[in-house]
Amino acid sequence: MSSQLRAKRKEVLNTKAELLNTSAQDQFAKWAKLRRSVDKGLAELEKLTIWLLTTGVQFIVGWWYRKTAVFYLPPGWFGPLGWWLSFPFAPAGSLQSPSEQEAAPSEKKDT
Repeated sequence: MSSQLRAKRKEVLNTKAELLNTSAQDQFAKWAKLRRSVDKGLAELEKLTIWLLTTGVQFIVGWWYRKTAVFYLPPGWFGPLGWWLSFPFAPAGSLQSPSEQEAAPSEKKDT
């Protein structure tokens, strides 16, 4: 993802440099096309950055703490489902970070 971000940033900077070297009065059609290209590139760059800062960070945190129990479930409350909640990395009888992350967005939508 960061390679896409770097490539898009480089593309936008090159197009912007070309835009700055183009006269708006003398070559208006070329200038307008470059301007639209820069605006579109900046919008895509912003979209990638926002994704990286929200979803990307959530994924990284979940991966980093995948073996850490968020909390331990009372014995017998969930029966065999308790094993699935701790699957595949957390200790048996606990809720792990990925299970918590799956539950949290659905709870946020309900409220």
